[in-house]
Amino acid sequence: MHPLLATAASLALLGARLPAFAADPPPLKTGHATELHRETSAAGESLDAFVARIAPRARAASVSTRSIVCGEIQGAGPYSLTLKTDGRQEWCDVPKTTSPYLLVNGIARDAREDHIPAIYYRRPGYLITPWSIKFQDRTGVRRLEPAQ
Repeated sequence: MHPLLATAASLALLGARLPAFAADPPPLKTGHATELHRETSAAGESLDAFVARIAPRARAASVSTRSIVCGEIQGAGPYSLTLKTDGRQEWCDVPKTTSPYLLVNGIARDAREDHIPAIYYRRPGYLITPWSIKFQDRTGVRRLEPAQ
């Protein structure tokens, strides 16, 4: 094949593939915290209702970054939360305080990942996966109903 024709054919193939790369954003760098967005509860909204309401957006953030997303829930009502990711697929660094945390594993592949990891057991918090929303504290684990 003529070298000029071979180059033109290669460029045509490359051009056909570039839109596929542009549609799929690269994963975030592992270990670097990135703030994704902030959420605030409505007046009079309970903590459980707040978490259930934001669960779909939190799952979407986890899926779009292809990592676990987390945050620390602030306040005693109204509540506020800043969702962030460290770019990891195994865990997310939650500040070590007494405030409840939110851990979102929207990238979980099977039900074995539908549990709260032991490293988070020492304090109250929520886990959101594709299958459920759970709250845990030292007294046990309970499942939340999704927001209507």
